[in-house]
Amino acid sequence: MMPAQPKPAAVQTVQPGARLTTILEDGTDGPVYSLEADSTDLGREEGGIVLPNDPYLSPRHARFFRRGSTWFVRDLDSLNGIFVRLARPASLVDGDLLLAGLQVLKFALVSGAEQALGPAKQHGTLLFGSPIFPRYARLCQRTVEGVTRNVFYLHKNETTVGRESGDIVFTDDPFLSRRHLVIRRDTARGTFTVEDLGSVNGTYLAIHGEVALENGAQIRLGQHLFRFDLLHSRGEGARRTS
Repeated sequence: MMPAQPKPAAVQTVQPGARLTTILEDGTDGPVYSLEADSTDLGREEGGIVLPNDPYLSPRHARFFRRGSTWFVRDLDSLNGIFVRLARPASLVDGDLLLAGLQVLKFALVSGAEQALGPAKQHGTLLFGSPIFPRYARLCQRTVEGVTRNVFYLHKNETTVGRESGDIVFTDDPFLSRRHLVIRRDTARGTFTVEDLGSVNGTYLAIHGEVALENGAQIRLGQHLFRFDLLHSRGEGARRTS
């Protein structure tokens, strides 16, 4: 009778950890915050990571957590939101917030009733004024006072934004590239996408709820810019030495 074979030892799966690396204004790495637990909150007053000197952070602002082997970030109903740098073109929906340079721009679709407006007239006389263009959406410039400063209507299928060249230009913003981003309209579907044009400082889109994080993703929280780094489990990727 053959002796019973020992059962193979169970293989314990170690989920990869992660860290947040602060990116300083000169582009170098700053303080590093480990994400070792399955869930870590970040805020100005509460959480596993507390940044008390950032007045733009809410008391408990964001939650970083993993589900299986994937990491996510969730907005905890913060006032200023969570902005993630675009790595590829992204869809725009009504109410989205864009961050480019120092500009916070709210994307808003134009309602059907507003699109249907025609020339005004009174007692059969047409109103004299600037010519009208079709308008499909608008970008509203949000200021620190919480009010809208300027409104830019999107009436072309491609609208570029930049510091020196484009349809919408912010000449006083030193953090914008010459041609920074483009917003495109799909004429067949009536939908919009935004794409960064290789700018130095990037284009950021505020998240809705929670989003999955890719390795190397850059995240803007208050005045802080972080890089999300995924850490491999111990021994993974080790090279054999002779």
